[in-house]
Amino acid sequence: MPKVYGIKKKTLKLILEAAKSTHPQEFMAILRAKKGVINEILMLPGTVFGNRHSIVQLHMLPIDFSVVGTVHSHPSPSGNASDSDLLTFSKFGCVHIIVYYPYCENCWQAYDHTGRKIDLEIVD
Repeated sequence: MPKVYGIKKKTLKLILEAAKSTHPQEFMAILRAKKGVINEILMLPGTVFGNRHSIVQLHMLPIDFSVVGTVHSHPSPSGNASDSDLLTFSKFGCVHIIVYYPYCENCWQAYDHTGRKIDLEIVD
């Protein structure tokens, strides 16, 4: 899996808007990257948005080597990964993003597959 170092500004804005639109439920999607930059999200059929969790149906994921991880929202003002988040991170992908209320441009945190916080550059 390629190293991911950044996220497109327009993709981050789309993620934040999607999280706002599903609030107070959690939003969840799959991240795609090109040349080390997250540039798209995939919404998988059967994804469940819940009040305390979201469930993505990974068996619905197409064979796609540009997929690098997940993104989901926390309807609270905390971007800290829960034990459930850490379990998800460990099973799939190399980068995971949590966006959190109030879903502003600085209301997000990226993690690697071990749950360690990482920095992603916002690129145009």
